[in-house]
Amino acid sequence: MTMRKCRSADDPRQGDFLGLLDSRLHLLPAPVLPEPGTPLTMDRRVRELLNVAIAESGMDRETIAAELSPLAGRKITKAQIDSWTGATKLNRFPGELIPAMCAVLGNTLLLEGVAQAIGCTITTGYNRQLARLGQLALFMAQAGAERDAIIADLPVRRRGA
Repeated sequence: MTMRKCRSADDPRQGDFLGLLDSRLHLLPAPVLPEPGTPLTMDRRVRELLNVAIAESGMDRETIAAELSPLAGRKITKAQIDSWTGATKLNRFPGELIPAMCAVLGNTLLLEGVAQAIGCTITTGYNRQLARLGQLALFMAQAGAERDAIIADLPVRRRGA
């Protein structure tokens, strides 16, 4: 008989054990939202972020458009990119293209800038692994403390005291 590894995605009734553990750990403070009434308009900021991300990539806009088109599922032109980045242009960069643009440019400057608007940060690669190790260390410490409390409360332990 072949044992099949069960994943929560395979059965929606099956919970995510590590997800439950993560919900008990609060390693970072909650994102800080601006004061009520403060506008979160990002038009100018997104244009600035796009310009910086494009400059950091070292790619020309024709190449970006050619590589972005298949990921966007539609034709993207240099003129569109120019309209998304120009300060006096009316067109806005579509938010659904943020992941594709980051992938094409090879940086996450655009995503980081959008996340910072509400006090969030993103992490990738090495830093993400370190954060996960920190989570696991906290979980292990909490589990050890809970184990010690249970052992201390066992009737066998109380009789001998």
